Amino acid sequence: MPIASKGELTAERILDAAFKSIAAKGCARVTLRGIADEADVALGQLNYYYENKDGLFSAVLGRMKQDYAVGLTDWLKDSNTLRERITALVDYQEFLLKEKTDTYRNFLEFFNVALGSDKFRAEIATLLSDTTSMIEDQVIRHKDRHELPDFTSSGVITRFILSASFGISMQHLLNPEDTDIQAGFQIIKASTAALFPEKSLKQ
Repeated sequence: MPIASKGELTAERILDAAFKSIAAKGCARVTLRGIADEADVALGQLNYYYENKDGLFSAVLGRMKQDYAVGLTDWLKDSNTLRERITALVDYQEFLLKEKTDTYRNFLEFFNVALGSDKFRAEIATLLSDTTSMIEDQVIRHKDRHELPDFTSSGVITRFILSASFGISMQHLLNPEDTDIQAGFQIIKASTAALFPEKSLKQ
C-alpha cells in the first residue's frame, strides 16, 4: 500500500477526532475548536482540510459509509447461500452495535441532523440509497431475486433489515442493560429467512 503523506495523516487524525467527539457529545455540542484540540492540530489546519462543520460532518459520514461497506464485505466472505448471507448481514448489524457502538451512535446523530438540514438530508438519503444498493448486490444477489415472493422485493427486504436494526440500536443506546432488546436480531433473521422458499436457500 502507498505510504500516506503528512497531510493525509493529518486529515485522517482530524476525522478520528471528529468521530470520537460526535459519539461523545453529539453533533449539536461539538465545536471545530474542540475537535482541533482533540486531534492536536491548529484550528486553521482543520479549516484548511474541511472548511467548516458541515464539510467535516460530510467527510466523517463518507468514511463511515466506506468502513461499513468494507466491513460487510469481509463479514460475507464465507457465506455461500442466500440464508447464510442474510444471517451474516444481521449478525454484522449486531456486531456493530455490540463492538462498535459509536458507529451506530453517530449514524443516529447524523439522521437527527438531517431532519433540520436540507443539504444534510440529501446526503443521508444518498447514503441510505447507496448502502441499500450495496447490500442488495452483496446479499440478495441478482440471481436470487426471481425467488422473492410476489409481495416484496430485494429493496424492501434490505430496508426492513436496516430499519429494524436501527430501531434495536436506538433502544439499546437508551437502555443498554436490557438484554431482551438485542434478542430482536434473532427475530429479524428468522422473519427474513422465512420469506424465501426452501429451494432458494440451497443455491
